[in-house]
Amino acid sequence: MPANRSYGMDQDFYPWSPIVTRPVLRWPDNARVAVAVIVNLEHWDWDVPAGTPLAVSPLGGPEGMGPATSRNSPISGGYGNHEYGNRVGIFRILAVLDKYGIKPTLALDKAVADHYPFLVEAGQKRGAEFIAHGLTRRRIIHIGMSEDEERQ
Repeated sequence: MPANRSYGMDQDFYPWSPIVTRPVLRWPDNARVAVAVIVNLEHWDWDVPAGTPLAVSPLGGPEGMGPATSRNSPISGGYGNHEYGNRVGIFRILAVLDKYGIKPTLALDKAVADHYPFLVEAGQKRGAEFIAHGLTRRRIIHIGMSEDEERQ
């Protein structure tokens, strides 16, 4: 969808108005702060198809890759951390959220949903909201995709 370069938003999926014309936002019970807890549940590919855009790490180079490595040489320690997170770490985080009655939003990719059904069940049990996060951490939904690619 080409961008509509005009005043306001570049899409018509929802209405837009300048913040200065909106009524004052009031949180329930007149709370001064609202917090959204979003937990990423991700699977990291060892390899990705050629031409796939990769996120860049703060250290430079593609995320999950060493500074002097090729695109096909991931840092295995980083992958181990992600696996630990999906098997152990997430349940520690969920325990803290349960303790304080916080329902998380879970951003997960297709590979997590396919290979870790117990994570989907844990989220459903807590009434979590789910956000689609792409196919895997290294194959995310991005602006360069066609509508058909994104739907697939």
